[in-house]
Amino acid sequence: MKSFTLLICYGLFVLHAARGDEWNYPTPGTNGVMSEPERWGGQCDNGRRQSPIDLTIAAAVRGQFAPLFFSNYMLPLKQPRVTNTGHSIQINNRDSAITMQGGGLGGRFVLDQMHFHWGSEHTLDDTRYGLELHLVHHDTRYASLEDAVQARNGVAVLGVLFHVGSQPNMHIDTILDTATEIQNEVGKEALLRGKLSPYNLLPSNRTSFYRYEGSLTTPACAESVIWTVFTESISVSLEQVERFKAIHDQTGRELVNNFRSVQPLNTRALVYATEWDQQGNNFATKMTSNVVFLGAIVLLVITSRLSYH
Repeated sequence: MKSFTLLICYGLFVLHAARGDEWNYPTPGTNGVMSEPERWGGQCDNGRRQSPIDLTIAAAVRGQFAPLFFSNYMLPLKQPRVTNTGHSIQINNRDSAITMQGGGLGGRFVLDQMHFHWGSEHTLDDTRYGLELHLVHHDTRYASLEDAVQARNGVAVLGVLFHVGSQPNMHIDTILDTATEIQNEVGKEALLRGKLSPYNLLPSNRTSFYRYEGSLTTPACAESVIWTVFTESISVSLEQVERFKAIHDQTGRELVNNFRSVQPLNTRALVYATEWDQQGNNFATKMTSNVVFLGAIVLLVITSRLSYH
């Protein structure tokens, strides 16, 4: 009897271990709000620097950073493969020459992968966008993303928001056209149909963004991420957002949504970075004022010369 009990306990342990990587997103209720928060356990529930968060100027301090510098971002990815992870559509990068630095980051970071969330995980002033892209990088001081996840600020993620517009996004179409091949089978991957440059998935304004220290937004929610979320969004069509929802999860059901609920900021600093001058004026406003001032001087000189003659 004792041996039988031990055998059952061992069987339950093995079953639990086999399902250890299985987790799901709660079903959204009215207005896209989760019916209940995620219960993923561990640091996901107990951490103090969790992501995503609501990004708002009212909760932020103003910051100035050097420009972000992107190396080889304009080049097409080399034979990128698109994967159905069961939780998202992911595009993997194997070219270690695609990096970014500057922008207040403490080192140089290499691009590992890109994946999408529908709707957006971060919200701007409580507004959720149709889509959010995460470009995941690891610090080159570490051998891999897996190693970097173990260190505070070892990972840098760029968050790009997509608003719903009238026209489809051609670069998103390239990804979705490939995703149709793998949408029904978790773990399946396919070679991207066409060329894709990470640069084409970035907003034109990359000097205005929110910066904070946070976590991965999926289990085990490691608090190792420097987040940079751009304030300018990119257009995507409603039909394209709906196509993402056709992706199947590990249960065989359509992945209707894959965004985590907003987490508390707690005592963290949220920085709003943009182009500001030392007097606290907007950079564009300063330039306009300078032009007006110079114009007034030129007009005054011309008027004085006419009066003299």
